[in-house]
Amino acid sequence: MSNTSGEGMLMGLVRFWIVIVAMAVIGLSLCGCPALMIPGLAYSGYQYEKTGSITGQPAASSSPSHKAAAQPTPTDTSIE
Repeated sequence: MSNTSGEGMLMGLVRFWIVIVAMAVIGLSLCGCPALMIPGLAYSGYQYEKTGSITGQPAASSSPSHKAAAQPTPTDTSIE
């Protein structure tokens, strides 16, 4: 019956580590943005904050020259 003591001790150790890992995951998920745990998403967010655009997509332009070019020029239709 010495095996049952060793098996019980092993199961206790496994249960201990499962509880530790579960507590760590819960703690990380509650302490901020879970997307920061994924390095690719965190880096994309960093680049968006730095450049204002997402890599691989065209940047949104707010300059007046682009808006002026997109507007049609008014034509003089007055009769005098």
